[in-house]
Amino acid sequence: MLAMRLLLFVLLVGSALTVSGCAHHEERLPLTVTYIANCGFVVECGDEKILIDALFGGWESPWYFSPPDSAVQLMTAARPPFDDVDLIAVTHTHRDHFDAHIVVSYMKENREAIIVCPPQVVQQMQTCEQYTALEERIHLVAAPPDSTVIMALGGIEMRILPGRHSPYYEEDEATGETVDRHGDVQHLEYLFTINGRKLFHCGDAELNDFERYRNFGLGNESIDLAFVPWWNASEQLSFTQRLVRDVIRPDRIILMHLIPDREPAGHPERQQTVAGQVILPAHTMQTWTFE
Repeated sequence: MLAMRLLLFVLLVGSALTVSGCAHHEERLPLTVTYIANCGFVVECGDEKILIDALFGGWESPWYFSPPDSAVQLMTAARPPFDDVDLIAVTHTHRDHFDAHIVVSYMKENREAIIVCPPQVVQQMQTCEQYTALEERIHLVAAPPDSTVIMALGGIEMRILPGRHSPYYEEDEATGETVDRHGDVQHLEYLFTINGRKLFHCGDAELNDFERYRNFGLGNESIDLAFVPWWNASEQLSFTQRLVRDVIRPDRIILMHLIPDREPAGHPERQQTVAGQVILPAHTMQTWTFE
């Protein structure tokens, strides 16, 4: 794995910035994607390899899939498919996306991997014994919501959108008021360009604002692959499906945040109205190669 240098720019809404020094590739290289579990993926294109929300596990939940113990062992040892990773991208701290001890153990084994994440992720990593040895490879994204952060790492370019986690409302027992339990969660969405291939990962963001994603620059470029939450396919498109179709406009989609023992209705993997191909993962550690 080649030594790499990270460049960081922050774009406030309404400002302009010309980015230089980023790698551009004319050749269209094959894209290999491995579904780890929930919203976690390994993505490889040419000599670049990234993990997105892929380092977590060690428990089971009725609400989302978790990597099997065998996969967690591969993570902590940095063995295939987790070997030779250049970049670890984390959307937020929830345990179905990120585990501080697994990430720190992984970075101890892979001494060249860089992590990009919101500050709350680092706060959790600081509780781990090996944290101080990793500090130089940790890159915070602490920009205001709805700004744009641009980074370049070798052949990997990132456009990052800070914002809100999708809400989760509950009644506060002490006050009786309805509160959003996710209101304070720092959350990042990513648009990656890897050797010329473009991928969008929305994490747990609520895809509900056309203008927000247009301001982020989506709709003006071809997206090879989008990772978005699963849906039930129906004759009438939902708001989220229309946003994906009309603004993100991906060539293909891999659905994520699947719920165990709950079959999506309408066979979304065969729905062609939102993208040219809509893929529903069949099991953890499933791999696809896209030419």
